[in-house]
Amino acid sequence: MGSKLSKNLIKKYSISYSEAVRLGITDEDLKYIYEISPNTFRVSVPNPYGKRYTKVQHNLLDAINTKYDFVKMREEEGKVLEEKTRTLKESKGKITKYNSVREGIEVYMKERQEDLDKGFIQAGTYDHDVIALTRNKYLENSKIFDEIINNVDDERAQEFVNYLYGIKKKNGERLSENTLYKPFSFIHKIFNYFKDDLKIIDINPFERVKNKPHAVAKDKEYFTEEEMHYIHDKVENENIRFRTLIILMLDSGVRREEALAIKFSDINKIRKTLTISRAFIKSKLDGRDIIKPTKTKASEREIVLTSHCLDLLEKYRKFKEACGFVVTDNDYVFTAWDSLDLIDPNRFSFEFRKFLKRINMSKLIPLKNLRTTNTTFFVAKGQNIKAIQKHQGHSSFDTTMTFYAQSNLAEERKLTTVYEEEFYNKLGLSVAELYKIVSNRFNDNKKLISILEKICNEYIDSSNFDFQLERCQNYFRELFPIFDKILKIDSMLSDEEINALFVGYTSRYLSIKIEPLPPTIKL
Repeated sequence: MGSKLSKNLIKKYSISYSEAVRLGITDEDLKYIYEISPNTFRVSVPNPYGKRYTKVQHNLLDAINTKYDFVKMREEEGKVLEEKTRTLKESKGKITKYNSVREGIEVYMKERQEDLDKGFIQAGTYDHDVIALTRNKYLENSKIFDEIINNVDDERAQEFVNYLYGIKKKNGERLSENTLYKPFSFIHKIFNYFKDDLKIIDINPFERVKNKPHAVAKDKEYFTEEEMHYIHDKVENENIRFRTLIILMLDSGVRREEALAIKFSDINKIRKTLTISRAFIKSKLDGRDIIKPTKTKASEREIVLTSHCLDLLEKYRKFKEACGFVVTDNDYVFTAWDSLDLIDPNRFSFEFRKFLKRINMSKLIPLKNLRTTNTTFFVAKGQNIKAIQKHQGHSSFDTTMTFYAQSNLAEERKLTTVYEEEFYNKLGLSVAELYKIVSNRFNDNKKLISILEKICNEYIDSSNFDFQLERCQNYFRELFPIFDKILKIDSMLSDEEINALFVGYTSRYLSIKIEPLPPTIKL
């Protein structure tokens, strides 16, 4: 450790050179320490895994001690990593194409563990591999693990796939495509590892099989606009924690794991925004709490919150403080009732399902689908797709466009309505346009004459226009009694307001048959 203190270096800190000398501070002590505001220091030391140990201290000497703790930790973890790397290299070097598939998988899992330690993969990804290996009875029952790697040729690979398709459940039904895909995907990935990483085979035989199982993406259910209003209304009667979470997810479209990982420091009251930078999940392997990065880099984002949601978050914090907790900005928002500890995310999903049953909702949609609901709402409203992509943190523009837009039944209904109005009501008019004929608001005179000729069964010219128009108006008023009600306030309404009034009346309109009137001219 050096004993020199540079005058130019100490200028970067709010401490005098003489005071630093008196305390025995050196250039080496200050390495990896940055003063981010007066008497607030960020310690950031690179670790052996390509990331950094980071901590904020409010005293320079504490920051220096923390820095040396991190350096010591780095040295210890570096030795462990070096040993793991050496062991892995030895293991990889010993595996040949004449070893069993099981032995090859053991080496693969060692490498995945090392990738996890280095931060190259997330804990959930590693757990997924462990579960795929240890909890899939179809893989073990297939005997594929006991095969010699080199003996798994195209024929054996096809035999494995045929075996999967031949499995039947107790009720005699075949397994779903997604269930078949899990064991196939894992063994396919393993043989890619043998080919690309270990380079002990030239071709992955599972690439060339017929009828490869595929993951089938399902359209996610979502709540309609009317159902969203109903939930907003009913959730007001729920406890403050549940109400705040539901409004946050419904209003912003954040993922469940993102919502449960937010801290009060992520809320910016001035900008009225929420910063999404982490996620909270429970390990499916051993149930441990995992705070992890967001799903993708694009998922790290700052989103604008509704004023109602911001108010609820503030009320929830005050509620916690009223319960006797000392709540700091660094505390998580959604915690247990009797502590500031995180709780199982599935608890909230269970509460949401009970809530839907309690309010007599026919759709028992999972909590996570509030995100789908939020996105589908904006797509249906014709909002800027790029803005929706950024708001939702989608890494791919295609995700926003295809996954959500294609599943949007509201948009499909609009298409059908346009078609029905054109071909099945015989007039090619919306119900709002019919009303505008009755209220003398219809401005397309050429089209109006065409409509009158269809309804009145007569040629229309200046001699009979007024008479036939009145006749047609009276007929429409008989078919649609709602017109008389709206005529009473017609002078108070704009054309845009009239269009909006009849949006929900379309299905009723299409059920009413409009038939031509008998002609007034008799031959």
